This record gives sequence, structure tokens and C-alpha cells, in this order.
Amino acid sequence: MIDRVTSVSVMTDTIKEKIKEYYGIDVDSDLLSPMADYIFKRTFTAEDTRSKIALIDLLNSVLKFDGVKKIVDLVVINPGIPVDVGTRKKAIFDIRVKFNGGKQSIVEMQLSGSRSFKKRAQFVISKAYSSQDISGEKYSALQKCYLICILNFTLLDEPAGLVTDYLFRDKDGRELTDDETIMFVQLPKVDRILDKPVESMSPEEMWGIFFRHISDKSKREKLNAIIERKEGIKMATNVLYEISQDEEARIQYENELLADLDARSWASDAWEDGKEEGIIIGKEEGIIIGKEEGIGAALQVISALMAKTPINEIAAKYHISIEQIERIQSTIRL
Repeated sequence: MIDRVTSVSVMTDTIKEKIKEYYGIDVDSDLLSPMADYIFKRTFTAEDTRSKIALIDLLNSVLKFDGVKKIVDLVVINPGIPVDVGTRKKAIFDIRVKFNGGKQSIVEMQLSGSRSFKKRAQFVISKAYSSQDISGEKYSALQKCYLICILNFTLLDEPAGLVTDYLFRDKDGRELTDDETIMFVQLPKVDRILDKPVESMSPEEMWGIFFRHISDKSKREKLNAIIERKEGIKMATNVLYEISQDEEARIQYENELLADLDARSWASDAWEDGKEEGIIIGKEEGIIIGKEEGIGAALQVISALMAKTPINEIAAKYHISIEQIERIQSTIRL
């Protein structure tokens, strides 16, 4: 059962309301939200048997492993927590594990989305797969890699399920290989099943509700019922309960939420300002061959500038002069 943890937040009510609106997180909750990646990693990589049990259960649930495929033990490759959470955008909070004879899984929490997230996921898993040392061996020695992205936003409207997986397939859906598997767990989709009886929920649905609503006091009855049925979630909740009593952890947690909120606000303002300027510039310049194409090109350039893409690369990709790109850059706050 979830007991109450006493806590005090130093955030203003306005900031708390924004965090609740954007992320669905109640900062005043007695339990910290595992959707913040600092808390996520602490919960599942603590030097505690309960953390290991919880992580194994999470992986088996999302990957749907049972029987001979079921994970019974694993090694966390990167258990350390980055020291300076203030620079979290440069820090690595994902969890990398090896299990079942060398197979790898990367598990990461994403509090908010980005326009290039699908490309980022492809890059991460490809890098992990190609990093395997098979010197002197055949390519058949390569082990499978899984990337599990737990998302606090909707990346894909379809399919409707909570968990979707992507492999190498041809245009007709025939599988080439499942050696690199990307899985998205889209947490907002669990809100559709909150009224579902716990006894008929799948393991991944229970985990989805845990991540999305463990810090929501109004959902405690549902969470307590899940905890009674799911040992891994019970272990994760026990660890989270202890973390939530750590004042230093709460400070780090709030700093992370504030940093993400600041980044979100900055990106939104820059995009809106840049979008308006891009339309103006596109209409005035007709950047490529006409007014409509000019507007589209200007917006593409703005998006690339926001992503910190070098100007020469933008010029080559969109066939726009460096002078025009610099003009766009000078009109938006980057």
C-alpha cells in the first residue's frame, strides 16, 4: 500500500500549474514522479534487490518475454547517476542492460517530445548495435538490441496500443530481422484504460499506469490494487517511496522539471516567433522558386537552426544561400 510522504515544494503556484498542465505531474505529491528521468534512473538502478526485481519485471512486461525467453537476471552497464543534474541535457540518464547471453536493452524515459525523436531513436539503437565487439568473429555473433522509449507524450496516433514495436520489414510487412527493435511506450494512452478492471489489465498496462499516475493522489486506489497484483511494481513503489523522502532527491527532481519547462517555453517562443518571421521572409524573398515554396523553405530553415544544425549544412540541404539563412537566423531568438 502507498503511505503518505511529507514534502514541501519551493516552486510558485504558477510554475506548479504549468508543470501539471504540460506533464501531468503534481509537484506537491508525496511521491515523486518516475517520469522525471533522474527519479526514473534512481528507482531502477539503485544498489537494491528491489530495483533489480522491478527492472527485470518491467523488461519482461514490455518485451512480452516468458518461458525460455524470460529474463531472470541482468547486468546494468551504466548504473551511475550524472553528478551535475543542472546540465541534464548533456547527461545520460538512460538505463543500459545486458541479459540472456549478451542481448542488450536500452530503456529511457522521455518527459517531453521533440520533432526529431523518431530519428533520434533510430540513431541510438543503431549506435548500440554497431558498438558490439565481434573482432575475429562472424556477424552471426551480433546480439539483439532493444530500445524501449517510455514517452510522456503521444508520438504516434496509430496504432492505438500502449506499446508499439518497430523492426526491419519490407513494404508489405515481411520481416527482415528483429535484431534492432525500437519500442515506444506512449504513456498518455493509458488514460483510456483507467476504468478497466485491474485483473484484466496486461502487465505493460499496469506499468504504464504506474509511470503515468503513481504521483497522482486521486489514483491511489487503482495503484494500490495494481501493487497488490504486480510484484515488480510493488518493488519499484517501495524504492520510490524512500527516494521521495530524500530532500536532496526532491531538489534535483524539481530542478529537472524546471529545466525541462524552461526548454519547452524557449522552444515554443522561438518557434512561434520564427514561424512568423519565416512567413514574412518567405513572402518577401520567395526563397526557392515561388511564394508558397519560400514560406515552406523558411520554416524548414528555422527548424534546422533551432536544432543547432550548422549553417553550411542547412544551405546544402535546402539549396538556400548562406546569406538568406543568416538573415532568418538574425530575426529569431536562438
